[in-house]
This record gives sequence, structure tokens and C-alpha cells, in this order.
Amino acid sequence: RRVHGTSQVKMAALVRGLWRLPQKTIFTRAISTSCCQFASEGSNVDTVTHTGQVWDKDDYRRARFVDKDKLVNEKFAIDLIAEDPVVVCKQRVSSNSGGALGHPKVYINTDKPEVAVCGYSGRKFINTKFYDAAKHGPSVTYEQYLKEMEDIKS
Repeated sequence: RRVHGTSQVKMAALVRGLWRLPQKTIFTRAISTSCCQFASEGSNVDTVTHTGQVWDKDDYRRARFVDKDKLVNEKFAIDLIAEDPVVVCKQRVSSNSGGALGHPKVYINTDKPEVAVCGYSGRKFINTKFYDAAKHGPSVTYEQYLKEMEDIKS
């Protein structure tokens, strides 16, 4: 003989009791998973982010913006990197923006007639003999870059 726990016995009794209800009884859910637009949603709740994130008016995920605003940074990383000036240098260089606060030292080869990009910071480097202001945009010298990195560390 099998011994059932009290919760199993109660569940079985409930199921048997449901069969006794009239066939035309309609059951409704007490809690809905969808939500309506809340009066206290932030002004940016419908703003599309750089990843295309935006939700419909009846999407339950909008509930996270009740009584707070959706923070949307209008300056996307790819645009910020594009605005960063090219570092013009005379030889191969190293990119290092600060140890534990930045990334490890990376050696950049500037022997080719193209912009070399640091894989960690996205900083762009080019050799002086290949730099063209009209083509590559604004620039800083390697010495200015090193001073900027020292200022960040301190």
C-alpha cells in the first residue's frame, strides 16, 4: 500500500471535487501577466536604445520602469571611438591605459600605411609618415597620449 503526503491527498480530493461541478462553469485567472501603461512610467520608456531595445505598450517588461526612468545613453561606444583622435607616432608603440584600471600593455605595429587599432581600448595609432589630416581626422602626438594616460592614472 502506498502512503501519500497530506498535500497529495488534498490535491486528489480537489481534482475529484472538480468533476462534480456543472460542465458549463468557466474558470478565469485571478492574475494577469500583461500590464497596461502605467501613469508613472518615465519619459524615456519608449526610447529605442543602441541595441534596438523597445517594448510594446502591453509588454510585461515595461513594469521595470514604473516610478523610474529608462536610462538611455545617446553616445554609443562606436561613435565615441570614431570621435577619438588618432595618435600619431614615429615608431612602434605600446598602448596601456592603466594596469588594474585599464588594460594590459599592448604593442602596436605602425609600420603599415594604415591605422592600427588597439584591441582593448579601440585607440587608433598611425605612423607619422602615413598620416593625412584630411583622411584620418584630428590627431594627438604620442607624447600627448602618454601624458593623458598618466593623468588618468593619478
